[in-house]
Amino acid sequence: MRGVLTNWILLGWTVWGASGGALRAQSSEALFDRVYAELRQGLEYEGGVPRGRLERTRDNRDGLLHRYSLFIPESYDPRRRYPVIVYLHGGVGRPDPGPGGSWERDTERFTGEDHITVFPLATRESLWWEASQVENLNGVLTELKRTYNVDENRVFAVGVSDGGTGVYFLGFRDTTPWAGFLSFIGYPGVLLNPRVGADGLIHLANLANKPLFIVNGETDRLYPVRFMEPFLEDFRRIGVDFVFKPKQGGHNTNWWPEESEHMAEFMRTHPRDPLPDRVVWATERVDRYNRAHWVIIEDVGSIAGDEDRSDLAALTHDGTSGLLQAVREGNTVTVGAYHVPRFTLLISPDAFDLDRPIRILTNGEVSFDGQVEPSVATLTKWAALDQDRTMLFAAEITIMLEPQ
Repeated sequence: MRGVLTNWILLGWTVWGASGGALRAQSSEALFDRVYAELRQGLEYEGGVPRGRLERTRDNRDGLLHRYSLFIPESYDPRRRYPVIVYLHGGVGRPDPGPGGSWERDTERFTGEDHITVFPLATRESLWWEASQVENLNGVLTELKRTYNVDENRVFAVGVSDGGTGVYFLGFRDTTPWAGFLSFIGYPGVLLNPRVGADGLIHLANLANKPLFIVNGETDRLYPVRFMEPFLEDFRRIGVDFVFKPKQGGHNTNWWPEESEHMAEFMRTHPRDPLPDRVVWATERVDRYNRAHWVIIEDVGSIAGDEDRSDLAALTHDGTSGLLQAVREGNTVTVGAYHVPRFTLLISPDAFDLDRPIRILTNGEVSFDGQVEPSVATLTKWAALDQDRTMLFAAEITIMLEPQ
């Protein structure tokens, strides 16, 4: 029955555990095709699930509790895929209000019958620009996908004030789950202030992976338009796809009625490409924030020829972080690597022809040329991690470059 293997995998089991004997009896090719087909199809969602406003909690791996609320359409239909808006509120640093507390404002702006809305809570123990919230938001999306039929390619992060700044942080550090970012009266420069405690460096080039919709006030006492202008120039220079709406007024959202339809249109017309042909990603660390879709930076450090790659170095925050620029054309991937001695490319059957060799050119030289074998272990590993029917991977290719 469809969904049996899918349930095992998406709930964290492996096909070699509960079902190992029967599945091993199949040929590896037949088994891969079966598991792949089920994962592409996804779970069989039920109709009798809770709807309306729901308050939930989840614990991070370290036990830190996070509250969030969901708004599920009363007309929810498990047969269709629903876009998701994740709203990051302003005014972070407040204490946890406890069960039944309220942290959502103007919910009618974000809720509707055609999408699911998530209202996570940031507290003084877990701010939007800390690793704990990145873990939390990914965990919330995973839990949501296990119960409700989510459109994986229409999940948007929206934030106001501190939440708008948090939206930038997600673009800098954790682009893969998101279709786009909408930042209202926020400011990326906040993340450069050491007193704020943002987790790690801010690499502007990482915003080039997803579109942004930005609104700031001309007379905002905190983050006026004039503060944004240098960042906007940098965005243009590095090729960020963004819409910027300067508004009369201060640190408020009085302009909302005149922009609400434009926001909705932005989200309608910017679905995520789960397997983009071009990825650029920079990071100074590899324990987290080192992946963008099918590109993973496994190590950071000097490699031979780095001194001749000032164009890539300029895309990093500090000139010493690692950066990869990967462009796929057919079965060929051209990679520019700076300060990255080891990286992995994830190979999807939806992006590559697995019956033909794959060729990888790194810094002008052939670093891989051969055919890959689809692996059920690889397929199920990434399916369990990503919980994404549209972003499945059959193989991994790891490239080692000569250190300097």
